Amino acid sequence: MKNQQKSAVKTNAMVKATYQDIAFNKVVSDIPAHTPKFKTYVEQTAAIMDELPGKFGATLAYHMNKLHLTNEALAGRCLINEDTIRKYRNGSNKSKPNIQTVIALCVGLQLPLPFSLDLVHKSGHTFAGEPSDIAYLTILSTMTGCSIYDCNALLRSTGVSPLAKEK
Repeated sequence: MKNQQKSAVKTNAMVKATYQDIAFNKVVSDIPAHTPKFKTYVEQTAAIMDELPGKFGATLAYHMNKLHLTNEALAGRCLINEDTIRKYRNGSNKSKPNIQTVIALCVGLQLPLPFSLDLVHKSGHTFAGEPSDIAYLTILSTMTGCSIYDCNALLRSTGVSPLAKEK
């Protein structure tokens, strides 16, 4: 670490952050190129969040309509029964969906993280520090666009229950 300065940030937090004065940390040349795209994403996402209905079923229907997905198509993507999806969409299923079902729906819809967290919240669930919660949050934040099968395999490898039964 010759010619590298290391400075620590004093904090009462359990994680200690350090900065290393190395070339990797100084590369910011790509940031300006991404700024307009990032700004557009944030603005568009915020506008959509303002449009979303207040209830779980209506929000599920909103996302499905935006993506032009039928109950059957979403059922194939998330391995949730087509009738169950229909009941959630029209509000006739009054029971709270389990967290695995909600995460499976988010995976099937390929929702970006803000929309996934919104749907989870509207389903009546919250995340804590449990290993399963961390695993589900990681799925939502890093595996957008992955199949339900990939997500289930990853969850099983960590000892967490899969999102849905594979057919």
